[in-house]
Amino acid sequence: MKKGFIAGNFDVIHPGYVELFKSMNKNCDQQYILLHDDPTIERPEKSKPILSISERREILNYFFDNPVILSYNTEAELLFLIESIDPDLRFLGDDYADSSFTGDDLYIPIKWVDRGHGWSTSKFKSLISNSSNDS
Repeated sequence: MKKGFIAGNFDVIHPGYVELFKSMNKNCDQQYILLHDDPTIERPEKSKPILSISERREILNYFFDNPVILSYNTEAELLFLIESIDPDLRFLGDDYADSSFTGDDLYIPIKWVDRGHGWSTSKFKSLISNSSNDS
């Protein structure tokens, strides 16, 4: 059984996430979603999630068959979860290809997902905010 994981806050599901989820479903028998409860705890410049953790769990359950969804708040907790699940594959946007990221020293094979679509949660929230200011 091939175990794969993704990590993020998955606050606003956009087309980029859908592509990521499809790739994970196609390449793994068991999907682990490591759900960042509140990214502002360690990075105050980030946006607080709009949806509650339970709402995000409900949405994520729609995209996967029997996923294991585990929550974390800090990068240290994320690293612990990654080590605990001992995954065969990690799914990560190719925008991280030349960057350091939590767990990069674990040498887990990575399925790089093309981020050429241009979507991000920040962009999506900004577009929503700007469109409400226009009205």
